[in-house]
Amino acid sequence: MKTAITILLLFVSLNFISAQQTSKDKEEIHQLLNSFMQSIVKKDSVTFNSLFFKGNVNWIGVIKEKSQAKTIEDNPSIVKNYFTSTYTSFIQSILRDKKSEEKFENIVIQNDDAIASVTFDYSFWSEDSMTNWGNEYWQLVKINGQWKISSVLFSIEISKYYPKS
Repeated sequence: MKTAITILLLFVSLNFISAQQTSKDKEEIHQLLNSFMQSIVKKDSVTFNSLFFKGNVNWIGVIKEKSQAKTIEDNPSIVKNYFTSTYTSFIQSILRDKKSEEKFENIVIQNDDAIASVTFDYSFWSEDSMTNWGNEYWQLVKINGQWKISSVLFSIEISKYYPKS
């Protein structure tokens, strides 16, 4: 009987510790999201660049079908519905813009203590006007105790054609 109680207490304790760690990781990931958004507003390329894994990082945007059709109407030579880039190119474009902001809503985080995925709805703003919006998916890795972005994938709905409702 003592052995069964000891095993039960050990199991409950381990689950409690694991839940605390997951909660701590989610707080850290939320802070990463906030740092990302704030570094755009503040045009802080040092902070922005520090949020990313130092190896290869996927950065892919895919224009949604309705917006792509309108884009082709305006410019028939545009045939690709996607682009690839880098986080360093993105922040460099932010530094050139007058005023930019990216806002996140409906954030969902799934993680263990080493990897995570984050999904959310985003809207991108330039000069207080929404330019595009869609869904964004990040993959994160925990490197030496720090969460780093290793992949950014996002859909793009162009606001001038399809404003966010």
